[in-house]
Order: sequence, then C-alpha cells, then structure tokens
Amino acid sequence: MHENNSIVSEMPSWKVHRALYEKLSREVEDFFVETPGLLDRIDRIIDREYGEHDLGRSADPWSLSRMLRALWLEFGDVYDMATKRFLYTDYFERRKIEREIQRKPELFQRYMLYIPDDVLVLATLHHILDIATYCLLNVYPPITADESPLLFEMTEKFMRNYTEQLKELETTELKTIGSTFERVFGRLIGILKERAREVYVMLVEYLKSKGLEPGYGPEVLKSLLVEFVRKKEYYGIIYVNNTPLPVAAAAVRAFNELVKGEEVVLGFSRWRGPYPPVHEEVRALSVRELCEKLRIELQK
Repeated sequence: MHENNSIVSEMPSWKVHRALYEKLSREVEDFFVETPGLLDRIDRIIDREYGEHDLGRSADPWSLSRMLRALWLEFGDVYDMATKRFLYTDYFERRKIEREIQRKPELFQRYMLYIPDDVLVLATLHHILDIATYCLLNVYPPITADESPLLFEMTEKFMRNYTEQLKELETTELKTIGSTFERVFGRLIGILKERAREVYVMLVEYLKSKGLEPGYGPEVLKSLLVEFVRKKEYYGIIYVNNTPLPVAAAAVRAFNELVKGEEVVLGFSRWRGPYPPVHEEVRALSVRELCEKLRIELQK
C-alpha cells in the first residue's frame, strides 16, 4: 500500500472481526458458523489472499464476482443438476470444474455453484464492520454511544449497491430457509442495531489502540482542508512537512504522520509554484488538534 494514497492501519483488525463473529455465534440463536476453517480464514480471503483488499466491495464492478468466486473455491461445492446431488469437491476439483465450464459454457446448465450460507454471511459481516468503523471515524460531530444504532443505519445505506447485486441469492441452510439474501442482510443489520452500544465500545477501543478517535478520520480532515483552502483563497498545493502535495494527498499524509505520533506542519500559499512562498503555517501533534485549529480559522 502506498503511503500517499492509503491510511495507516487497516481497520478494524481481524482480531476485532473475529471477536464479533464469535460473540454473535454465542448470543444469536440463528447465527451459525459451521463451515470448517471459516473463522480462521474469512478475513484473510477478503483482505489479502486473493490480491485485493476489501474483496467484493471495491469500486471495480467485478470485485463482487471475484469475491463470490473466491468464497466458492475456498468453501463451496458443486451441485450436479443431472444427478441431483452434491459432488463434495475439494479446491482442486472445483478449479478443474471451473476450467471445464470456461471451455464449455453450456455446462452452466448442469453445474450449480454452491456457497454455504455462513460463508456469505461472514463475508458480508466483514464489510459491515469495516463500513461502520469508517462511519465512526468520518462523521462529525462524532457519533456517541447513545447514537450507536446510527452506525448501522448509515452502513445499510452505504451497502445498497452490494445488496442489490446479491438480492437474487437464496439461502439454503439458515433457519430463514427460502429467504432472499436481501432479507438476511436486513436481519444482520437488525442484530447489530440491537447490540449497537456493545459493538460501538469494541470499535472505539480499537480506534484508541491505534491513536484514533470518533469524528477525526481522514475524510473529516480532507473536508476541512478543502474548505480552508477555498475560504482563504490559497493555491491547491499544501506543504506537509515541506513536501508539496495536492489537498487530498496532503490530508492522507498529514493524517498518517499524526497517527504515528509525528508533528505535522502544513504550509499554505496563495501563489502557484514552482517554489511559492508559504503565507501561513498550521502546526499540530494530533488529528484532533489539527482539525480543531482549522475549524477555529474557518469560523473567523
């Protein structure tokens, strides 16, 4: 991951994801994790093993198809419509069948690709938790514990495109037999809303362990910098510890440096370069301090 285009720390950690999966398995009657190896591998598959972070949710419209393929290859099976039975395949047999279907597309009429319900549910829960954390960081004023159900209301809206693409899938093993995936997603959101305060505490504790806090995320900082540059009529290049960067990249660099505990000095100029004079500097030792200094200036 390149520093100029990414945020320090992937959030939340797989440890937090797993803690939530296990919590729901204990507390929710119809929440099952039965597929062997699923708890150990689902987060790695979504974030790493297939060469893509947030597999299934990137801007690439084919990302979801790649996620379904990965989940099928790792945990799925094949139902033979001709013999009316599952083939009980392993990974290598599924790869072989995949190649056969690619050579003979008519085999799609014979072979039905099957992904266990708990696999798809945990993959979706991974994305829900990521987006909830993003909202917790990047909504200002910060969402409080009392407002914690709002996290999952916002997450539901963020994931509409994801659920639209999956809404035709039907569950086969959950107690909600015959339900569409869309209804299962709604059920997941409902479960999390019921436990919103507990999940909120988990996420806030994780953020604190990384030097972060609700309401002071990279998108909040970027919005403030954009408004600051616009209002002050500064040129759209910001010096971050003497490195000139466009506003969006400057926000990421400043955020990353502050989270690492480094002091950040932002320099602003009214003129275009190549070496424009700095007309104003803003110094900070934390993301909160930088955001609040920018807000004070914007209110003048």
